[in-house]
Amino acid sequence: MLRILFPTDYSDCSSEALHYAVTLAAGAGGNLIILHVVEPQSPYLPPEQAPATNSHREAFLCKLKSVLAERSGEASHVTYEERTVVGAPVAAIVNLAETENVNLIIMGTTGRTGVKRLLLGSVAEEVVRRAPCPVLTLKAPTLEANQRRARTAAIQSWPAESQDPTELQHQPEFAADSTDNPAEALILRGIRARASDIHLDPSGRKYLARFRIDGRMIDYCTMDHAIGHGIATQLKLMANLDIADPFHPKEGRLTLPDSLQGFEVRITAVPVAVGEALSLRILSRDRLVRPLADLGFSPSALQLAERMLCHGEGIILVTGPTGSGKSTTMYSMLRALDDGTRNIVSIEDPVEFVVPTFRQLSVDSRHQITMTSGLRTILRLDPDVVFVSEIRDAEAAETAMRAASSGKYVFSSLHTRDVASTITALRDLHIDNRSLAGNLTGLVSQRLVRRLCRECRRPSAITATERAEFEKHQVTAPDEVWQPVGCPRCRNSGYFDRTGVFEVVIPEVDIMQAIEEGAPEDELRRIIRSHGAPSLEQAGLDLVARGVTSLEEFLAMTSIKLGS
Repeated sequence: MLRILFPTDYSDCSSEALHYAVTLAAGAGGNLIILHVVEPQSPYLPPEQAPATNSHREAFLCKLKSVLAERSGEASHVTYEERTVVGAPVAAIVNLAETENVNLIIMGTTGRTGVKRLLLGSVAEEVVRRAPCPVLTLKAPTLEANQRRARTAAIQSWPAESQDPTELQHQPEFAADSTDNPAEALILRGIRARASDIHLDPSGRKYLARFRIDGRMIDYCTMDHAIGHGIATQLKLMANLDIADPFHPKEGRLTLPDSLQGFEVRITAVPVAVGEALSLRILSRDRLVRPLADLGFSPSALQLAERMLCHGEGIILVTGPTGSGKSTTMYSMLRALDDGTRNIVSIEDPVEFVVPTFRQLSVDSRHQITMTSGLRTILRLDPDVVFVSEIRDAEAAETAMRAASSGKYVFSSLHTRDVASTITALRDLHIDNRSLAGNLTGLVSQRLVRRLCRECRRPSAITATERAEFEKHQVTAPDEVWQPVGCPRCRNSGYFDRTGVFEVVIPEVDIMQAIEEGAPEDELRRIIRSHGAPSLEQAGLDLVARGVTSLEEFLAMTSIKLGS
């Protein structure tokens, strides 16, 4: 007896395959095994479509009986049975074919849809490679026609008073299959998951896609090397990068569709040991340029930050390690100054986000535009505010200080531990103490910590060890601290979104005098603390005491060596 295995998700996509399977089974007097595989849902991979329900199954069985009835006399020779298995689709199909001595597998080509198919691969293609028996795959030619009929019916049922029934076809939220471009689909998934970065890494015969969510790397999915390589090629084409040269690092900016005009995506492609790795930085206008009050400043720190913006000249430095939110703070400060009365000009490497009212110059080594030469150029554009994305060498530091001393308002960043160590870093770049004392308008040092999810966090009584951590930094310990738990909203991490931890200092007379006299870093730190400015540790513990973050997050922040 011919045994035919028919995997299905009970959707209309398998109709064509169903007709053929029944016809073949009837002609050979065979047995039809109908297999439905329930695939466990990954917490990091949103579902592509609604899962099959009893109504889908009943509709499918009605269609099966209808096809059997069409065969009239032949139908008596066909038997069928249903199987439901929980697990990975390919493994379930192949295992059942082996254990049941199946002679033939007949299936449709649409087992996974949208980005699931593009990233995890086609179920049918994998079954063809691994099955112990012949596999016949049939594509449903009427799928697009069915979709067109459904849209037409929906439009016809739209209320008469609507002036634009075609709105039914437009979904404002990102749909999994809203694009035929798998590279765009991957970006959409990253945006929906609140990822700040997407990493695509080759690994043997596979590609690994990872998301950075709230500062933590999360494995998103693995995909066949051919699919991953295809997505990488599409991403490079979207950034106008040379796809014929995988041997040199490349950077660019993706050209995005109109539906993603509120986002910028930067790409970096780097040759690695087993291929070419890609990194995508996703920037959202809403998250990059925000009111200062939304960044996490304490009330006292916010007052100091707003005071800095009232000076009109000098240099403001925002410092911290990579990924600490410096760009967001600087763009938000500049946006607060952008009232139409100032000419704001920047030199950036690269331009993080295009702001229509700014004049933004990007570092371009191919055309001999360096940070230093670009800074010199923008000083000839009659700027009121100069934004230097990062001071990297002595020449750039000297030029920025010269611009500040000439009455320009200069904003820039450095990689330093805290405010006091910023002075040491500038001295190492051969900036004169007198120039530092005379030009520094404000200093901001910052970190980012994850916020506790407000839907699942829970309080617990403070322990002696936790209390000692507060006392170590001269912060009043609360009676209880909040702990992460985990829920669907935060993807079981216990955290949702991030907030800034800030040390903000406006150099007062005694601080400027100490800088001019060459006071060492520890002495500067003591004077800053005497003015009541909390350190990064104290600001972080204040967030812990208020239940904004956990002590665990605070300790992770302080694992980056801070000033004592």
